[in-house]
Amino acid sequence: MKKLFSVLLLAFFVCSSTFLNAQYQENALLLKIGDDVITLGEFLNSYQKNNNLADAKNEDLEEYLDLYINFLLKVKEGKTLQIDTAKAFAMELEAYKNQSAQQYLIDKDVSDKIVDEAIERMRYNIRASHILIECDPGASPADTAKAYNKALDIRKKIVNKEYTFNDAAIKYSEDRSVRDIIDPSTGRKQYGNKGDLGYFSAFNLIYPFETAAYNTPVGEISMPVRTQFGYHLIYVQDRIPGVALITVSQIFIADELGAEGKMSAATEEKLKAIERKLREGAAFGQLVQEYSEDEASKENNGQLQPFPPNRRTGDFVKTALNLKPGEISKPVSSTLGWHILEMVEVHPVVLDDERKYMVKTRVSRDPRSHLSKSSLVSKLKVEYNYKEVDNGKFLSFLASNIPSAFFSNSDVDLKAIEGIDKFNVVATYADRQITMANFLDYLNRFQGTGYAGAPIDFIRERFDAYCENEIINYEKTQLERKYPEYKALVKEYHDGMILYEINSKMVWNKAIQDSVGIVNYYEKIKTNYPVKGSNPVEYQSLDNIRAIVITAYQDYLDKVWVSELKKKYNITVNREAFQTILKK
Repeated sequence: MKKLFSVLLLAFFVCSSTFLNAQYQENALLLKIGDDVITLGEFLNSYQKNNNLADAKNEDLEEYLDLYINFLLKVKEGKTLQIDTAKAFAMELEAYKNQSAQQYLIDKDVSDKIVDEAIERMRYNIRASHILIECDPGASPADTAKAYNKALDIRKKIVNKEYTFNDAAIKYSEDRSVRDIIDPSTGRKQYGNKGDLGYFSAFNLIYPFETAAYNTPVGEISMPVRTQFGYHLIYVQDRIPGVALITVSQIFIADELGAEGKMSAATEEKLKAIERKLREGAAFGQLVQEYSEDEASKENNGQLQPFPPNRRTGDFVKTALNLKPGEISKPVSSTLGWHILEMVEVHPVVLDDERKYMVKTRVSRDPRSHLSKSSLVSKLKVEYNYKEVDNGKFLSFLASNIPSAFFSNSDVDLKAIEGIDKFNVVATYADRQITMANFLDYLNRFQGTGYAGAPIDFIRERFDAYCENEIINYEKTQLERKYPEYKALVKEYHDGMILYEINSKMVWNKAIQDSVGIVNYYEKIKTNYPVKGSNPVEYQSLDNIRAIVITAYQDYLDKVWVSELKKKYNITVNREAFQTILKK
C-alpha cells in the first residue's frame, strides 16, 4: 500500500510538460545536487502538477523547494546504492513501460474512428439470423472458393424464394446450434435456434460479423462474409434503439412443445384461464403465485433480474419491447415453454462520458484494435524506410521449397533447405536488419499446424506478422526520444519506485524493526501523552500508543537521514533563478 502511495505521490515532484509563463527562463539552472542538474522548468513543472503557480505565495514556493530537494536527495541516494539495478526493480519498471507505451503504439486517428464506430453501433441493437459454411483460415484456395460458392448458391436459393432463411439455415448451416440435437448424456432434446441469433450490439459478436450485420439493411441478406469460422450469410431482421437492460415480470408455464411454437392441451387451458382472469382485473402478481412454474421469480411476483437483449431469445425480447410499462403481453413461446410478460422498465443505452471511456478501453482489448496497430506499422515502415531485399524474392523461394512435411510435423529444419543460405539480410529498416535466419527461427514455431492453403500466403502472412512485431519493438526503444511526456512518465515511475524502496529501507521498515529505538523514542515523547485525569500524572503505555510512537519515530529517522544526505551531497541553489518566480 505504501509503495502505491509513494508512486502516486511522486506526482508531487515529477516533471511533465505544462505551460510556463514566458518570463521564466525554463532552461535556467536552478539546482545542482552532486553532478545532477535540475532546471527551473523542471521545478515549476513539478510544482504545477499539484499547485497553481498564480496562487502561490513566496513561502509556499520556498517550502516546496525544500521538499523538492529532499526528494531529489533520496532519489540520488537510491541511485548511488544501485537500487534501480536490481532484477525485480528492472522487471517492474519494464512492465510499467510496456503498459504506458501502448497508447503510443497505435494510430490514434484510426483508433478514434474505431471507438466512434463502436459508440455509434451501441446506439442500436440488431436482430439477425445467419447461415455458416465452415472454412478453416488455413484452407486451400480451392476449398476456400468452394465454401464461398456454396454460401453464394444458398443465398440465391433464398432470394429466389426456394427456401425461407430459417429453413435454409436448418438444411445447410454448419453452425451446430442451428438444429435440434439429443444430448447423449441426458437423452433429452436440445432445441436449435434455426439460425436466429437474437438481438445484439457492439462487442457481442466477432468484429467482421458485427460489421457486416450493421452494414446490412433490415430485411436484406448480406453477401458471404468471411470470419475465422468460415463464410456467413447474415439476414438482418430488426434494428432498434439501443437497449442496455430490460426488466419484466413473467408467468411461466413449462412445456417442451413451446420450442416448436406449440402447446399441450393442459398448457392451453392454463393460458386461457390466466388471460381470462387478467381481463377480469386480477392482479398480475396474484396470478404469478397461482400459476407460474418459475420458482425463482415467483418469490418476487414474477419479476426477473434485469437482462441485456442478447441474453434472451429474439421473440422474447421483441415481445417485451413492444410493451409499455404495466402492459401485459400475449403468450410467447421459448424452448422452455410459454411466457406471459408484464413490462416493468426498459433501460436505454446511455452514452455518457463514463460509458464512452469504457468503450474506448474495451476497444483497446478487442481484436478490432489490430486495425489501428497495423495502420501505425504502415506509417512506421515509411518513417523508417522499410525495404525488402530483391522485392521479396526470398519469400517466393521459401514458398517453392518449403517441405510439405513442415505443415504436418515438427521435425523439419528449414535452415537445411538447399540454397536457403544464399539469403542473409532479407529486409531493412532504420539502422536494423531482418535476417533469413531470424525469420526461420520464428517460422519454426508454426510447424505441424495442418495448414492446407497456398504456402506463399502462409509465409507472407507470417513474415508480415514477424516484421510488424520487430518494428513495434524498435518503436518502443524510440518512444522516450519521440515523446517527452512518455519519457517523463517513465522517469516518474522510476523515481517513485526508488523513493519507495529507499524509504522502506531507511525509514519505514527500520522504524518498525528497531524495537530498542522505539522504546527509547517512546521515553522521549511519552510526556506528550498523559493519562487523562491521572493524579499524580501517569503516561499512556507504549502498547496503547505504539502506532503513534512508530509514526513519530519514522518522522524522526527521516529528518536525521535527510540531514545526513545534505552533508553527503553538495547542494547548490541558484537563488537568482529562483527569485524570478517569487512575487515582488
